[in-house]
Amino acid sequence: MRQVEKEHKAFSKKSTEINRAEARKKLVNRLNELSEQYGFSYNKVFVRNQKTRWGSCSSKNNISLNMKLVRLPNEMIDYVILHELVHTRIKNHTNAFWAELNKFVRDAKEMSKKINEYKVFLM
Repeated sequence: MRQVEKEHKAFSKKSTEINRAEARKKLVNRLNELSEQYGFSYNKVFVRNQKTRWGSCSSKNNISLNMKLVRLPNEMIDYVILHELVHTRIKNHTNAFWAELNKFVRDAKEMSKKINEYKVFLM
């Protein structure tokens, strides 16, 4: 916990405020690009300031994205967006989900582990 707090303090000193409108524009544009490219559809999109999740997909195919995603490398942004888009088809994390996600993301389970390295950005 001390290490996480230390990382957060170091990050906080370096970071600037996220412009919600700019974050929304970037994330929604990328969501639309990826959904069109891979043939996904979703209902609504929300860009929120969350402390525990990078994204989520509701049973009605509403996608929520954390505005803090804009602090991550583009590869990780795409991973989160594609993860949520696959949830529009498969609502759980079964082997079928991971197999489907692997069609769009190379080594999806490894990317899932890698995103944990960025958890300090959620604070």
